[in-house]
Amino acid sequence: MANFTLLHALLGGGLLLTGATCTLRPGQDAVLVIREGGTYSGRYVSSSSEQACVRVETTEPVVLDGCELRGPGRLIDATAGGSHLTVRNCRAYGAPQTADNQAQGRFLEVNDGVSLLAENNYLEHTAGILVYRWQGDGSANQSIAVRRNQARNIDGRFRNGGGAKVSFLQLNDIHGLGNIDISWNEVINEPDQSMVEDNINLHNTSGTSTSPLRVHHNYIQGAYPVPATAPKFTGSGITTDGDASSAQLTTAYVEAFENVVVSTCNAGMNIAAGHHNRFHHNRIISSGLLAGGTHLPSSYAGMAIFNAYETAATVFFANQVTDNTIGFVSWGRRSPYLDRHDLSTDACAACTGTIHLPAPITLQTEAREHAAWQQNLHKYQVRLGAGKPLQTAASRRLTN
Repeated sequence: MANFTLLHALLGGGLLLTGATCTLRPGQDAVLVIREGGTYSGRYVSSSSEQACVRVETTEPVVLDGCELRGPGRLIDATAGGSHLTVRNCRAYGAPQTADNQAQGRFLEVNDGVSLLAENNYLEHTAGILVYRWQGDGSANQSIAVRRNQARNIDGRFRNGGGAKVSFLQLNDIHGLGNIDISWNEVINEPDQSMVEDNINLHNTSGTSTSPLRVHHNYIQGAYPVPATAPKFTGSGITTDGDASSAQLTTAYVEAFENVVVSTCNAGMNIAAGHHNRFHHNRIISSGLLAGGTHLPSSYAGMAIFNAYETAATVFFANQVTDNTIGFVSWGRRSPYLDRHDLSTDACAACTGTIHLPAPITLQTEAREHAAWQQNLHKYQVRLGAGKPLQTAASRRLTN
């Protein structure tokens, strides 16, 4: 399918235009290059791993509202820099790759953006969201908000075996930015149908002392090696990350609270880099089991604070883990009970106020966590995702 620009579309593509709004007629497929601000809605399909569904090449404000996106490559590409982008009420579906050694394309990739609001979207079998560097000033209108999205099976697998380390959301090299909000997202990954590393990875990224980067009220389920019964894995639910060698460039001023992390191998939540990061009042629950009762051997510990990159004491300091509720099965260990490792025994001495759930932690325990989180959606009147997913062939589970 050939690319065509907004100008070409308006001249011959049969699009409806009202003011700054450009809408595809029902049933028409297109790959869209946006070079003019406005509101866009429609169905955009790519058939190549090398071709995005939508590419943003303007610094004028762009809104993608109610779109359906399908393809094996990037679904929304905003890597040209300077974007002011809102993506809401969109449904996005990855398709089988057309090239070896490539993961599913990301739902959204932004480089050097000025403003980003991604809310109430549904994404399935994509490589999630990546935001790299930032031009905005951190005011309420020039920051990053990722909220009320639903994701199923974040997928870094290659079609020819192996895969890439991908996340539902990674923020990378964004420094001292106020008003970042990551909240009320529901991320569910199935064993052997997904390949996610850290579901939320904050890499050399920081908020500020007066406006910390807030990660809250998210539900994260599943992080597994491929196959799920493999003995080693390095992923997690939420992790502060990064190898920066200065306090200004490392991950800092992150506050993660009221998140629910379920059935993640290796770890639930880690502070592995940075300073002035605080994880509090989260729930981390893992039975260490697959649905049929098979043990997950790569589970390690529910929470930890550790200097993964062995940076100087002027870079890794003043981190806190307090008042979390944990029941994390790790076979053969004993902390605080047999076959448990709620707090890493060699990397969580400063973790305080932990509530250790009584044994046993079962698959039913995990299921109750999701039900309780859904009750909070009703309690706080949160509308999640883009509505009921379309039940079409392209939205069914992919197999590699």
